[in-house]
Amino acid sequence: MKDWADYGITGKVHYGQPVNAEPYRRVIQRRMAKSHVAIEEFLHLVGKSGYVAVSFGVDSLVAYDLARRIYPEICAAWVNQGPLAEWPDCLALKNLMVAGGIPLTEIAPDVTLYDWYKQNGIDFGANMNNAEDERLNKALIYDPIERFHQEENRKGVIWGLRWRGEGGHRAFVIKGNGELYQRKADGIWVCSPVGNWSKSEIWAYLDLHGLPYPAFYDLDREKIRNGPPIGVTGLHMGRLVRFRMLFPEMWRVFCMEFEEIQRYG
Repeated sequence: MKDWADYGITGKVHYGQPVNAEPYRRVIQRRMAKSHVAIEEFLHLVGKSGYVAVSFGVDSLVAYDLARRIYPEICAAWVNQGPLAEWPDCLALKNLMVAGGIPLTEIAPDVTLYDWYKQNGIDFGANMNNAEDERLNKALIYDPIERFHQEENRKGVIWGLRWRGEGGHRAFVIKGNGELYQRKADGIWVCSPVGNWSKSEIWAYLDLHGLPYPAFYDLDREKIRNGPPIGVTGLHMGRLVRFRMLFPEMWRVFCMEFEEIQRYG
């Protein structure tokens, strides 16, 4: 099974520019102070059994950087959804951070997104949070994470979930539970240190500290998301049209692997 690099597509990493963040310096310092309180309380509750969930998107990158400033040895965990399901730029950043010493655990689902589509076909009517979307997320994300918690005896997770500017289910989770809460279903403590941050504050933090991030975000810092590039959930929202326009080389590979997708771009 081929991945992006097998087609000659490699990722790039950009770095934050501190000069861009100067107008936000005081705001970010206040945000950091509040986030550190939540993280310190989280670590007091779970100790070394806590970790940071990373996707190598910008929100989780800030959450990880906030946590490592308090506990440099904190573990990070990443769910690799398989060939063509991860952005080349995110993979390049992952390799850079691993080379730099990030203690990363790679979690592999029992089925990749590529194989899911080959086995079940592509659901061209898929919407966000419908039954098919939930079934897919359960197999590729939630089940492998639950297995990781059990096998590693993990008691808590820090993640980069935000609600400001996102709304919907994210707002319900964070506004309803706060920045630190314990899930009733499995007893896992969940910390959302950037839950109330805006996208501009996320970028100000990355710029202020000169942190690396996936280069594709600079195409549109406000709108670019790092969900699986070949994911089709939300097709009716113009997702594949934007993908074809912004990433023509990757679109060509997608069409080579899944010919039926061509009529939707």
